[in-house]
This record gives sequence, structure tokens and C-alpha cells, in this order.
Amino acid sequence: MAEARQSLTYCAADRDFFETPARLPDDGTRYPLACGEAPEGWSRATRGLWSVLTPDGVRLPEQGWKIHLSATPRVADMTLNRAAAVLLRRRVPFKFLRSREALLLMADKNMARGSSGKFVTVYPADDAELATVLAELRSAVDGLPGPHILSDLRIGRGPVHVRYGAFVERWCADEDGRQVPALRDPSGTLVPDVRSPVFTLPDWVTPPAFLDEPLAALRAAGFGDFPYRVVKALHFTNAGGIYLARHRVGGQTVVLREARPFAGLDGTAADGVERLHREYRALTALRGLDCVPEVYGLHTAWEHHFLAEEYIEGQTLLDAVLNRYPAVGRDTGEEATRAYARWAGTVIDNLGRALDAVHERGLRFRDVHPLNIIVRSDDSVALVDFEYAADLDASDGMRVGARGFAAPAGTAPRDVDAYGLWATWLFTLLPMMEMADFAPDKAPLLEAVARERFGLSPTEGPRRPDTAPARPAAPATTATHADDVFAPAEWPALRDRLAEGIHACATPDREDRLFPADWEVFHTGGHTLAHGAAGVLMALHRAGAAVPDTYVDWLIAAARRTRPEAAGGLYDGLYGVAVVLDELGRPEAAAEILERARAAGDPHGVGLFGGLAGIALTLCHFAVRTGDTTLLDEAAHIADRLETLRRDISAPGLRLPDHAGLMHGLGGPALLQLRLHHVTGEKHRLDAARAALDWDIRQCVTMADGTVQAKQGHRHLPYLDQGSTGIALVAREYLTRADDPALAAFVSAATPCGAAPFVREPGLFHGRAGLVAAFALLAPADEEEQLLAAVRNFSWHALRKGEGMYVPGAGLLRLSADLATGSAGVLLALHTVFEGKGDLGTLLPVT
Repeated sequence: MAEARQSLTYCAADRDFFETPARLPDDGTRYPLACGEAPEGWSRATRGLWSVLTPDGVRLPEQGWKIHLSATPRVADMTLNRAAAVLLRRRVPFKFLRSREALLLMADKNMARGSSGKFVTVYPADDAELATVLAELRSAVDGLPGPHILSDLRIGRGPVHVRYGAFVERWCADEDGRQVPALRDPSGTLVPDVRSPVFTLPDWVTPPAFLDEPLAALRAAGFGDFPYRVVKALHFTNAGGIYLARHRVGGQTVVLREARPFAGLDGTAADGVERLHREYRALTALRGLDCVPEVYGLHTAWEHHFLAEEYIEGQTLLDAVLNRYPAVGRDTGEEATRAYARWAGTVIDNLGRALDAVHERGLRFRDVHPLNIIVRSDDSVALVDFEYAADLDASDGMRVGARGFAAPAGTAPRDVDAYGLWATWLFTLLPMMEMADFAPDKAPLLEAVARERFGLSPTEGPRRPDTAPARPAAPATTATHADDVFAPAEWPALRDRLAEGIHACATPDREDRLFPADWEVFHTGGHTLAHGAAGVLMALHRAGAAVPDTYVDWLIAAARRTRPEAAGGLYDGLYGVAVVLDELGRPEAAAEILERARAAGDPHGVGLFGGLAGIALTLCHFAVRTGDTTLLDEAAHIADRLETLRRDISAPGLRLPDHAGLMHGLGGPALLQLRLHHVTGEKHRLDAARAALDWDIRQCVTMADGTVQAKQGHRHLPYLDQGSTGIALVAREYLTRADDPALAAFVSAATPCGAAPFVREPGLFHGRAGLVAAFALLAPADEEEQLLAAVRNFSWHALRKGEGMYVPGAGLLRLSADLATGSAGVLLALHTVFEGKGDLGTLLPVT
């Protein structure tokens, strides 16, 4: 959930592609202090959404107590001006959000709540300066409103907060091996700078005495005589939480909806409290209907507002669909499919009646989507979350609703809920409504696909309101409907369209990324295989498309700029860049980047993606290419360490992965052992590969339809990266070297997953591209029609823009060109299908 909220930060600056927030188009609302010449004796820099002011000759300490000021959009300029007067006079470095748009973005209700509210950050040199500046800032901004910053210690009840943390950029690996901001502990070791939604202190830090009073106030804070006891947190947003609670006297179970003042702003700058009171009024007006929760009252505890309402037994429609949908692993036969459609029709009919009942009371719901619908055991429904309910015919001009479910702008007020009803019905049959937001003319295709799959007549199901005007698509973006675009005979033209789309969105003038990609590109760097230029160039080259020298030069320059601590592994770092540069005919640059990668040290992970297995396979690749036996010895040493870890469940500096799969499980180490067996002929490598495969296979389960999938928590995954098909590809490589009936049975059971009729995302790692590529490599030749049927279903996701073709990336939130989630991965997968000739090396950078 945290990652999903973080990804929304990268949706604000561009409608088509994930984009760094620094490119937010906010020139018209920038604060004067962020524009023009810096104050005399000061320098100014821009870092993302922040404008940073530093007095000449002042150098920041690495870490310490910093001051944060929060603000509402209405008083932000006043807060900034008053604070700046103090800080400029005192010559204390500070930064601030550069514009009203930036403040609104970071305060949005869908943003992460931990650091939300921070508007100005001040960096005192020591505790003495902290005390002085803190007192002056409190005096300057006293009485101005601002949200409580949950990660900080609040000073009084105003907008001033403090927190101990890093002042300058330092990075270290967390327990999962990810690079995170760091602090230096007393021993000099870099440790994660924990940024949670509660105030915490590193255990070695002693607060100065003048913070005793606010610390005591924090410890004394409580809910007093609040009538409910929280049992469980159900959901959090920036506006507040949703909790399951019980009455302290009567024991009645209720849902508490929390709202924080000035936090969780929406498109009209209304905060959570305003929306909570709006919901209270709506529920009061709807009292007595069995399709809405009974309202029990409003309460205030500390400064937060709570609405107590009826707890309705059931599950959200989203969960109900996920638990029933006839996807791979379940019965997908005609009878089961029709039974599911009948259930969905019953629920949608009940939803329609619930909306009618609300309308009869003179209100419209406005926010119809699967998370706001509770399905009871008898398939009746209840609507929850009435914070946007409004009079039936009133319109504030605000487009409300989840992506894919919000009625197009300009829809008549009375038709808004009808559109949500239609979109929710279509979601139950084909859960990818986000595609209608990319291109409105995609909706007829999705509806036609759904009707065909579930055998529905043209009159079954709700009708899309005719009065709803089509929402303008992204510039020149249209849906691709024709299945025959993805036919074998069309492969050369299809390859050219995908390549044209990649070339059309390239930005060689930028340093942060060459191609639009998943938002992770802004954290891992624009050079990597998974999300950066290396993966895109590899896919273009292997598919026979042009790779301009300017792209290759960009990749080399980006790799040279990479911080040593961020060197990474095969898919997330410099090792993958070295392999691709070698493949593109730049051996000198490849050797240079390989040396940079090796000098950075080893990661803690073991997998193919960013761990030791991927690194060792890269070393094997270069050992064979160059004849350097020291590289082969190094790879063999890594393989031995990985085998020790598997056998003994421990090894110095390593730990077993949390789950199975080609990219992050022991599938990568198994592939490494097989490669070493191929190069050296050592039989124990084959045995080690089989044992590593067995570890991954033990994490898999047999599904109701006889297929096998990797179990990860409550999910069952067939995908290339963490699922059964990726493991099966490594097992297939083993079977080319030795017979193994049990392994062959596993491959046979995993193979049908690759031709799954419904796949929500198109990408290589976690979507249709990886599945069809795996099916092409694993399935017998007589199953080609199944393969081609799966390939034709790429039309669900394909979008045209000019002469190019594009696909959406992770979460169907934005278009992506990268290897892991976007069009480069689709290009490589289709190349594997149409030209791969059964070779796993067509799909992976090294084998």
C-alpha cells in the first residue's frame, strides 16, 4: 500500500507517463521566494519540489534535530514569509515546497501520511541554535493553521514540529537490501533513517532538555473518555484511518472513520474533517436504508474527528471479485464462467437498487467503485464512504471517483452514478477499467471482450449512459482493437510500431532517464535493465530494431554517474549495463562498467534480479567472452556460497529469500549452477541446481485446475518474476541436461499458466508478456493456437499514438517503455514468441 501511494507522487506531473515531481507544471503558483535572484549572501538550489536556501559559507552537519513547519494552502505564503524573516536574519539553512501546487500535491488525501504536512524544513547547526530558532519560529507563526506532521514531535498546538534525522544525503541498504536514506550511528555505521507515521528517535539520541515539555505532552496524549476502543486498523489515508472498534460499555462493534484537521486535501482543497462531516450529514439523511451503514455519532479525541457507523458484515466487491473470478488456477470452464457471470449480475442488480434508494432520498453517491461496495453473504450490497455524496441535481464541477470508474467530465449529475454502475459491472467481468481512462474508445472493446467471454447478450448488464461525453484522451492516443494486429504475419509491422513508440518518447536530453518507465526509474537510476535504458536497448537490439549511437552513449554516461553504493546487480544496476554494452558492441565500455560494479561490493540478496546469482551469471558471461578464468573462479565461489546458504539455511552476509521465483527466489541460483555446469562440466553443479529448484518448487501449490503457482502470502502467482512459469523455465533448462520425471511434471503443470485467458497487466515481469514468452518456450508445438490466442489478447492493452504503439505499466497507471513493465518487455516477449526458437537466452540477458 505504501508503494502504491508513493507511485501517485509520480502521476502528478504528466498524464501519459510516470514523471518526477520536480517537473510538476507549477510556474503559475510558485512562491516569490522560490523565484528570481536568491537573497544576497545566499544560494538557492532546487531539489525535486523543494527550493533550498543556504547562506554562503555555512556547511550543514550530517544530521541532527531539524524543524518542520506545516501549513494550509490558504496561509502557506504567510507562514513562509514569517519563517523566512527569522531564518534569513539568523542565517540558518532551510528549504520549502516551491509552490501552492506542490503543497496541494503533498497534502493530497492519497499521499503517504508519514511525512505529509511538511512545508518548511529548517536545519539548525546544533542544539543551542535549535532552541533559539525554535522559540523565534513559534513566536512568528503562532496561530497559523497547519496539519500535524505524524513523523514529528509537535511543539505546542501550532504548525511547528521537530524531528531527529539526516541533513545531507546518505544512503544505506535496509534489511531487504533496498537503498534508503541513512543516519550515522555512534560507531560510524550508516543505518536507515526511519521515517514512520509516528515520532521515533534513534536509540543513541538524547533529546535536549527544552524538548521535555512537548515530549511529556506526547506521552500524556490519549483519548480520555472516548467511548470506543480500537480493535484493528482497516485502512489508512493521509486524511486519517478507518478502524474496527467496540463500544467500551455496550460492546457494540462499529467502524470508526478518522479525519485529521488540515490533512488529506482533495481537488477542492477540502480536508478530511470537512469530508467527514459531509458524510455524517449524508448518512443522517439516508438513515433507515439497509444499503447504507447506520450512523451512531461524531466524536472528537485529541484534535482528530471520528465518525462512528455500523459495521456491515461482508467483503468489499473488490475482494469478492478477486476471490471468485475465473482466472488461471480456478475452474475456467463454460459452466463455471456462466455461474460467475450470474453472480456478478445479481450483485450489480442489487447495487443498482441501492443507488436508486439513495436517489429517492434526493442524494447521489458519486463515488461508485468496488472498494466502496460491501457484498453481504446473501449478495445484497451496502454502500460505504459517503464523503462525496451530494444533492441529486447539484454539481460542483469536480470529477470524483477512482481511476476508470469516474464519470467523464461534463456528465450530467443524475448520470454520474449510472456511469459508476456500468463501470463497476464491467470491472466484475474484466478487472482493468483503467484502460478506459487511457482511451475512452477502449471501453467498447473491453465490453465486447467481456460479453464474448461470459456469453452475455447485448441487452444484459447496465447500459453506459449515452449522455456521458467521451473524456478527451491523451494527445493523439487511441485504442487498438484489431486482434489481427497481433497475428504472426503482422509481426514485422508490430515490431516497428512498438519500436516507433519507444523512439518517439525517448528523451536523450535528460540525465535522469532516457525512456519513460515505471516510477522506480527515479530511484534506481535511468540506466538499469529492469526500468532503465539498458533493458530497452537490449529489447530493441534483439528484436532487430534500430539502436541509435546516441542512446548507447547516453547509457554509458548514465552508468558513469551512478553512485558506488547504488551499483546494484543484474537487473537493478551496473552489471546489467555491462552485459548490454557488450551485446551492443561496446566491449571497452562494458569492461569499464563491469569494474565499477565489482568495486562496489556484493549485495545481501541472492536472486537473479539484484542479488549474487545475477552478478555471478554476469561474471560467467564475461569469463566465456574474454577467457578470464579469474571471473569464472569468482562466479564459482559465489555459487558455492549460495549452495551453502541453501543447504545450511545460513551463510555469512546472506539470507534465504522470502519467496520463490526466477528473479528473487532460488530460481536464479539454480540457473547459475546450470550455467557453471555447462561451462565446467562439474556434476555437483547439476545437483546443486536441482536442490535449488526443489526449494522454489516447495513454495508452489497445486491449484484447483491442476496448474501450479507460487504461493506468496495470500496470493498465488504464475508470473515470470515471482511465479511458477519463471521457475518452470529454469526447470526446463535442467531437463535439457538430465531426466527428472518430477521436474517434468512440474513444468507440465506450470505451462498452461502462460496461456491464461485473463491477465490484468501487459508487462514482462508481472503480466501477459512474461506469461506468453514462457508459454512459447515451454509448450508443445501442438498448442500453438493457445499461444496465438493469448498473444491476440495484447489488443486489450495496446494503445496507438501517431505511428507508435504503447502499453501501460504497473498498476495500469501510466504508459511505460521499460523492460519490466512496459513496451520494451512486450517487444522482447513477442520476439521470443515469433523468433525465439525455444531459446531461453532470447528472453534473459545472461543464462
